[in-house]
Amino acid sequence: MVEFKEHILKNGIRLVMSRRPSIPSVIINTSFHVGSKNEEPEKTGLTHLFEHLMFTGSRNISQGMFDEILNANGGESNAFTTQDYTSYYLSVPSSRLELGMWLDSDRFESFPVNKESLEIQKKVVIEEKMQVHDNAPFGSLEQESNKRLFPKSGYGWQIIGDDKHIRKFTINDVQNFFDKYYSPSNAFVTIAGDIDYNETLNLAEKYYGGIENKNIEIDRKFEEDEINESTEETIKDNITLPARFVFYRIPEAGTEDYYTLKLISTALSSGESSRIFQQLVSKNRLSSEAYTYVNGMENSSIFCFNCFLNDGKVIKDVSGIMDEILDDVIENGLKDEEITKSINKVETSYYFRIQTSLRLADSLTYYKMFFDDCSMINTETEKFKIFDNKRIKEAAGKYLNKNKRVILNYIPGKNGGANA
Repeated sequence: MVEFKEHILKNGIRLVMSRRPSIPSVIINTSFHVGSKNEEPEKTGLTHLFEHLMFTGSRNISQGMFDEILNANGGESNAFTTQDYTSYYLSVPSSRLELGMWLDSDRFESFPVNKESLEIQKKVVIEEKMQVHDNAPFGSLEQESNKRLFPKSGYGWQIIGDDKHIRKFTINDVQNFFDKYYSPSNAFVTIAGDIDYNETLNLAEKYYGGIENKNIEIDRKFEEDEINESTEETIKDNITLPARFVFYRIPEAGTEDYYTLKLISTALSSGESSRIFQQLVSKNRLSSEAYTYVNGMENSSIFCFNCFLNDGKVIKDVSGIMDEILDDVIENGLKDEEITKSINKVETSYYFRIQTSLRLADSLTYYKMFFDDCSMINTETEKFKIFDNKRIKEAAGKYLNKNKRVILNYIPGKNGGANA
């Protein structure tokens, strides 16, 4: 059972604390309820750019000194961006908790970016995009799938953004973004590790409580038309072997259907005895790797079936089998042993996820931000134990329908030799 305490600072910051004294270190996770989906269509990539900008300096810390000070005191830091939120975290020895909170809060207290650091980080992000997306095998998959799954909303573009937009960002662009989203009313601070609750609360009030709350209203409307027909396209890419990706848009994280579909995905992909491994990898030797996964998000989620083909195999060799696997779940559901195995897998993953203070802090932030319920860290696995085959077949039939999907067949480009 994970213990935690919550407090709302006077400026609106939601503070979550969790004491875990077994290791003399502390994680400070500061997250903002803004992700790539909140960007404007012509200004994509701002959210991820900030992930880089917030380490460049601040009012009291000169450029390049943030990590140097942190590392000199036995700490480290990093950040990540999703479609729904941006998270910054640092670890420090428990004896350096106050230093960590000062470093972290100082960069969020006032706009920390100058023109020089902006131009440097824009180049860094564009280079990252070239390496990770533009010039990498399957690097376009996020962009190609998202724009077809979510044509009307901010889920429709890459988290990293469009390099044409990134090049045009000005100081005014980033200042306005910071003022709107990097405000205490949109912030969550989670501190986990070897802490004393009273001391930590006092330090949080000291370093975070004085940050001005700008009270700028954030529009969180989400709108997408229902997908009622299948879309299938072939994309030539810098790859040596083909792959087939099948995407379904499913309900947002936290809903009953979401948990049902996540259970289905776990059952189909868990281990070498799973249906997908047996039929595509082991028995027929059509695929080198095949699996399903669910990407849970705030306003919608994605169920994806990936299949990477072996040498000499083509898309039509696997497409029918992939469909048969899902059709059988729609018709017959899961076997009892598959359900039991999946629940055990979910519980194992949960306990692994909270083993470290870093993962614990991230999980508590997530539950607080999207559900206002940190107690879910102790109860969420129970939500997977209520589904019978009737419920499983209903959810599969409703969302894993052939008329409600996007299929992308990736084949080698002009230098490759495969055909779809």
